Amino acid sequence: MLDKEIAELRRRFRYEKNNIGALCGCYVNEKKEIVTSFRQSMPMMGQEEAERYLALFRRTLTGKAGKNLLDVTFTNEQVTSGEEHKLLSTLRESKLGDEEAVNALFGKIIGALEQEGNYLILLAQDVYDVPSYGKDGAKREDGSDTMFSYILCCVCPVKLTKPSLRYDAFRSLFQSREADQIVASPEVGFLFPAFDDRCANLYGALYAAKNLKDNRPELANALFGTPLPMPADEQKETFRELLADALEEECSYDVVQAVQDTLLARVLEQKENPEEPVPPVTREELREVLTSCGVSEEKLQRFDAQYEEAFGEKGTLPPQNLAENSKTEFRTEDVLVRVDASRSDLVQVKLLDGKPSLIIRAEGMLTVNGVPVAIRNETKQTEHTENKENIPV
Repeated sequence: MLDKEIAELRRRFRYEKNNIGALCGCYVNEKKEIVTSFRQSMPMMGQEEAERYLALFRRTLTGKAGKNLLDVTFTNEQVTSGEEHKLLSTLRESKLGDEEAVNALFGKIIGALEQEGNYLILLAQDVYDVPSYGKDGAKREDGSDTMFSYILCCVCPVKLTKPSLRYDAFRSLFQSREADQIVASPEVGFLFPAFDDRCANLYGALYAAKNLKDNRPELANALFGTPLPMPADEQKETFRELLADALEEECSYDVVQAVQDTLLARVLEQKENPEEPVPPVTREELREVLTSCGVSEEKLQRFDAQYEEAFGEKGTLPPQNLAENSKTEFRTEDVLVRVDASRSDLVQVKLLDGKPSLIIRAEGMLTVNGVPVAIRNETKQTEHTENKENIPV
């Protein structure tokens, strides 16, 4: 799913816009025991209470596609006869009216999720009358022939507040407030089916994880029967290690910068065309970049082998997860230099007097600790000194 498609759904979770009928919940304690389960009618709630629930669903879909919001793809076999897909489809088609299916989903989540403390599972079903737009971008008044029916689920920690003082406005004094249990922002969640090209894609789902470093793969496997993509931070770190280990002494600055330029160009291209997704980068494309930098065939073969081991033979990578799109960092034991990623042309890495050195071209005003400094012309200074020394006395 694209960021704009996710944002379109996220905007639905407002009191005046949603079409949620049933809302199911399950409160679980730290022993994985169900404390209570419930089913409520969203239209029958008061606005304030409904807005609280809607805010949790809205936060579930907050983030970036490819980072904490991950596309899940089902195989043909899963769609036709897979247990996981069948359960999700039953929940959607019954509009959460199949109590056995609802309990089965809650059981899957409780059995697979490793979560400290108590937590709340929320499950909602919505039907979205997807508006259509003309070529001029104006919304068509005749409506749409696309109805997107979907379910959205999230898991929220329930945290115990500390005892405190509270102000009692009726009595105009402060009183003791006992510890209370409140629902925190969602840790994980999912949407089914995917909303691709602004319509239902039964071969896809969207998985949401608050923690980029731990996206709870065991839960995703229980829900979808398929592994998740590697977390964004892990992808970046694995790719860095792969380049250094495979290329060894041939992993020069020019090679690393050429790879980064390729990734960054693809990310920037998508920003100019936000209607299109960022095309993933393939092993073959990266190999071409390394070849153009003069990397030897021996190192290229090592790169191929290690790439396939880390990401799979046909594995592709989201450029936005690998590219340093803000700053390029140069670090030694004693020095740290950060340069705007789009201005890598200002930096050269060379050997000066046999020692590796950074040469940074300073454009515009140069400041040191906030103080503007002048750059002296050493050649003229030397000539002036030499001429002075030659003046007879």
